[in-house]
Amino acid sequence: MAVSQSGEAGVEAAEVAPKDARPLDFSQPTKFTTDLRRHLTAALGSFAESISQELSAQLKCDVELVLGEVSQDTWAAARARLATDAIAVGVQSGEPERALLVSVELSWVMQALECMLGGTAAQAPAERHLSEIDWVLAKGLFDTFVAGLSKVWTELEGPALKRGELDLEGDAGVSAPATEPTLAVSMESKIDGAGSSMTLLIPWAAAQAIADAARPHSHHHTPLPGPSSEGLRSGLAVAQVLLRAEVGTLQMPIERMLEIVPGALVELSEPAADGVILYAEEVSVGRGRPGRSGTRKAVKLEASHEAPVRAETYAKLGRAELERARAHAETLAGEDAPGILHSIFVRVWAELGRTHMSLGGALELAAGAVVELDQSAEEPVELFANGVCFASGSLVVTGDGVWGVKVDRLV
Repeated sequence: MAVSQSGEAGVEAAEVAPKDARPLDFSQPTKFTTDLRRHLTAALGSFAESISQELSAQLKCDVELVLGEVSQDTWAAARARLATDAIAVGVQSGEPERALLVSVELSWVMQALECMLGGTAAQAPAERHLSEIDWVLAKGLFDTFVAGLSKVWTELEGPALKRGELDLEGDAGVSAPATEPTLAVSMESKIDGAGSSMTLLIPWAAAQAIADAARPHSHHHTPLPGPSSEGLRSGLAVAQVLLRAEVGTLQMPIERMLEIVPGALVELSEPAADGVILYAEEVSVGRGRPGRSGTRKAVKLEASHEAPVRAETYAKLGRAELERARAHAETLAGEDAPGILHSIFVRVWAELGRTHMSLGGALELAAGAVVELDQSAEEPVELFANGVCFASGSLVVTGDGVWGVKVDRLV
């Protein structure tokens, strides 16, 4: 919503959004928090060091395994990036839906097999048909790899792991929903100086036990006075509160709000770089980045220790008042709007989505936490006026770097 020098809010109406307004991309999941990724990365870095020593002893040559990029995507997108000529290795955790997948370049297996048979990695052919003996030796090699991974996994309080199927033309029996948030961990290997790579895919279901174990369970609270303080605190902690992810806000005369039509670009006052504010009822509990978790919208908190603020409110406006104001404005088309429409200001804001959470959970939200909203990633954002939803559309970032909503429909 553009603001004039006089302080009034204006609406830029257009059949299409300006070329410099770009839609917000909800394609990247945010399920793996920064803290969890750091936790897993540190553990897998230690795994890479220890397994390098074990494989060096097993192959009787110098093996170096180094952790590379750690990225988060959907299962389908992460799978699509794997090498087509790789060997897939299933890593089972006792439950099929919690399995991991290791993808290893065929060249790495060839180099390792050549060393196991008394040769050098440099002598390994680029490719050849794997015999039954080759497959037996390869399984032993991956048994060592998975055993080392299992040791790290159990130290993270995850379940024990064991090697599953080996597959040259598939996924080794490991599957996950296409939109499942997945951590893709790349590793670079050198066997006697010959380089190759491998990738470990960790679906969210496989990492959930570790995420639960890493989540802090104890917090310090100021005791409430009175003999029943513990019961009262427990009761308050489980009470459900409404969480709203508010994108931006502005106050304007109701006359201006009624000018918003499909095709209009409503520019809000908050810079997109500041993210969105998460409110528990009307009090802020943190600020974060919008994204997605699986198929749903989500907010990843970046700051949770800012001084809480209360969402401002203006003149009361209910659904009946809104309908009457619209009807009155239509009857006065072409005439000057009455003074009452100039003088009644409403608070207009955009919401990414909503969800419910226990009060205790809302108070414990910390930087890195991911809050899943009830709305799917494809659903529009909604525009509200004093608590009444009156329009919806697409969230964009304008050329000035502020949040905006390209209105698709009036409610």
